[in-house]
Amino acid sequence: MIIIGAGMSGLIAGHYFRARRPMIVEQQGELPNNHEALLRFRSTEVSKTTGINFRKMRVRKSIMFKGAYADKANPFLANMYSFKVTGQVVGRSIWDMEDADRYIAPPDFISQAAAGLSILYGKNFDYREIASRTEIPLISTIPMPAMMRLVGWPNVPKFNYQSIWSAQLEFQSPGVDVAQTIYYPDLEVEYYRASISGKKMIIEFMTEPTGEDGLAKIIESICMDFGIPDPQFVGRPTFKSHRYGKIIGIDEDHRKDFMYHLTRDHNIYSLGRFATWRQILLDDVVNDCSVIGKMISAEDSRSLYNQRLHQARAS
Repeated sequence: MIIIGAGMSGLIAGHYFRARRPMIVEQQGELPNNHEALLRFRSTEVSKTTGINFRKMRVRKSIMFKGAYADKANPFLANMYSFKVTGQVVGRSIWDMEDADRYIAPPDFISQAAAGLSILYGKNFDYREIASRTEIPLISTIPMPAMMRLVGWPNVPKFNYQSIWSAQLEFQSPGVDVAQTIYYPDLEVEYYRASISGKKMIIEFMTEPTGEDGLAKIIESICMDFGIPDPQFVGRPTFKSHRYGKIIGIDEDHRKDFMYHLTRDHNIYSLGRFATWRQILLDDVVNDCSVIGKMISAEDSRSLYNQRLHQARAS
């Protein structure tokens, strides 16, 4: 088995299919030591699959609009938030404001998950190699737009998405240890969500933040919203851009037709949010691995049956 991409979906697949001894092919020369997203899982499935211990925490959420808090969404706030982050009025996570138990990945989740897996770094996977290995199952986490171009899929639809930016900080004070999120639907506010998990804070932006002075004021304002008037941080904020930060769905039949084509003609199984081009959680990746495993096992059985049938006819 080959897995394209050593992102979080690829690493989860590497552990799930460990018995098949997969080779993970990764374009980057190395993986970051720390993940760049706020990883709050709804279940323990990813923890069980990777063998990495997660921390259970009670997550609490609120909405801040024009200096006032709201404990639940309404159509006005929810639709404004949706338009802010996607340019469309669709359902978003802001509707789910109930307190809930979540499972928090450790800061070095990526390095822990990569340990013990066979990863080939600095390797691009092109179509010629795909075409030459149809007998070997391949799991792809390549974004669907890129994969369509790679295999020459006709009538490539328009893929709409929004790039986002994130700033990450770590509280120095041992007194900060909560799991909380504040949503900011106001269109005049450049950030749309701020979250604290333990000692880590992530601020998410729809436009790239500019200038240290401006960012310092944003951080100060957000900390006041969290009721932390004099925060002390370890070092400076770290920034990361996310090209496919918010994806907009395409025609469902077209999406499924392409995935079926990859599996039927190339023995490629799409995995993860970008490869399947749909809004899912990392918890869902484990279930998708289960589905892919059953499909591969069924294909293995058919291949073995055909091989034995051929041998019987030859004798």
